[in-house]
Amino acid sequence: MILGGTSLFGGRGRLLGTILGVLLYGIIINGLVLTGTNPYLQSLVKGLILLGVVLLDTLVQRRNAQ
Repeated sequence: MILGGTSLFGGRGRLLGTILGVLLYGIIINGLVLTGTNPYLQSLVKGLILLGVVLLDTLVQRRNAQ
């Protein structure tokens, strides 16, 4: 499940979950900008968030496949 319910591996996603995931991501990024966080650190945080979500989705998909 990537950003609230839409998986990279296909299947079913929920529109509400995707919207909430994107909003949460946007709030985090906006908070980084408003606090004056270094742009390089902002990029690092964005990448870590997305990497973490992809890894979580992979683990959930493997657990469901067993």
